[in-house]
Amino acid sequence: MTNLSLDNFEVELQNRINSYLNSNLNSNNQIEEAIKFALLAPGKRVRPTLIYLVGDFYNVALENLDSLALATEIIHTYSLVHDDLPCMDDDDLRRGLPTLHKKYSEATAVLAGDAMQSLAIQIILEDDKLSNKLKVSIIKLLMQKIGHKGMILGQALDINFEQVSVDKEQILQMNYLKTGLLIEFCILAPLMVANKSQNKWNKIARNVGIAFQLIDDLLDLEESEERLGKATKKDHSKNKKNLPLILGRLETIKEIKKFHHETMESLSKLSLNNHPLMFYVESLFNRRS
Repeated sequence: MTNLSLDNFEVELQNRINSYLNSNLNSNNQIEEAIKFALLAPGKRVRPTLIYLVGDFYNVALENLDSLALATEIIHTYSLVHDDLPCMDDDDLRRGLPTLHKKYSEATAVLAGDAMQSLAIQIILEDDKLSNKLKVSIIKLLMQKIGHKGMILGQALDINFEQVSVDKEQILQMNYLKTGLLIEFCILAPLMVANKSQNKWNKIARNVGIAFQLIDDLLDLEESEERLGKATKKDHSKNKKNLPLILGRLETIKEIKKFHHETMESLSKLSLNNHPLMFYVESLFNRRS
């Protein structure tokens, strides 16, 4: 039973996280100003939206998910700030605005990204709606997903793959690490708050995470810079290894459709047909339309 409206749940949740971001950010110095600039840029808020929707399905009050939603958006944004650096992907535009190192400086972007990591953990630790035991379990899961065997490794592989030949499975694994694991956290962490088993959700979480990056890679080739709010067609120029460039557009779409079918079938078995989460996941798979 959802407490969210099917008609405008996405706007409602985006407004909630934007309001929460506004109320939790200061600008007393340049690092705080930079963090605020990065976080208040007009993002899609996919990850916090997933947290709220999964929790809502199990009747978890939204206020009991706020710290997770905010922390995850902060972690995601820090990863983009560092990913945009000259030593990484060297991008000038993000979410329709100058990247952080262009707006301020390279050093400020590095330090703001570092600060965002600790800020995310701090926000969860200071949440008085979660038990200490639950906080430890959630932070442990988050660190596993974004650490040296997770998101960071995926970003390292993305750079290393520019210099070598790779196959489909290596690319899918890199996508899973780089993008999929944080999305996976957003689906699994609310289950911990609801005290529900993750067993029926693990495959859903993995599929949604990998497919999200595959669709991003297609959008990079197909969409304009104005529509995406960031530079496009850069993967080809930088010899990036992704599925559309290695296997082609049609094979990539075929792979996405496989993940799409498996995911929606699994969600149906969980009796999610009339819950906003079902519609939202469907919309994530249809971002190219």
